[in-house]
Order: sequence, then structure tokens, then C-alpha cells
Amino acid sequence: MPKRNLNYYLLKLARVSGWLLLPLMLVYLVTGFALCGKFGFSRLIDLQTALLIHQIFDWPLIVVFAVHSSVTVYFAMRRWGWIKKRTKT
Repeated sequence: MPKRNLNYYLLKLARVSGWLLLPLMLVYLVTGFALCGKFGFSRLIDLQTALLIHQIFDWPLIVVFAVHSSVTVYFAMRRWGWIKKRTKT
């Protein structure tokens, strides 16, 4: 089995964090629209529960977004040639 380098694990982290962002953003949007009373989401969930869920999901959303964006920006900079590959010495 070949040895896996850091880029392999960073790619897996980017994919996992991207998939985690999808349900987090959906829940955050639904609870936000419920709080505003737009698009009928306030009928799905009461205001107190929507506020509680919306506030609980603040930090997980920030952390997952920060992880996902930093890893994908790193890969973009590598692709564009702004960050060079390390050579073994």
C-alpha cells in the first residue's frame, strides 16, 4: 500500500467539510427564514425553536466553513502556482 501524504488527508478533509456544510447551511437558512417569517417556514417550526437552533448552529457553521475554505484556498493557490511543491532534501 502506498504511503499517503498530507495532500491526501487535506483533500479528504475538504470533501468531508464540504458535505457537512450542506446540511448545516440548509438548517441555518430554514431557521433564519422561519425567524423572519418568509416563505412559510414559520409554519414548519415555532419561533423559539427556530431561534434556539439558529443560535446553536452559529459556531459549528463558522468552524466547518473556516476549515473548508482554508483547505480549498490552499489547493487553489497550489494549482495557480503561488505555492510550490516541497522537494525532499
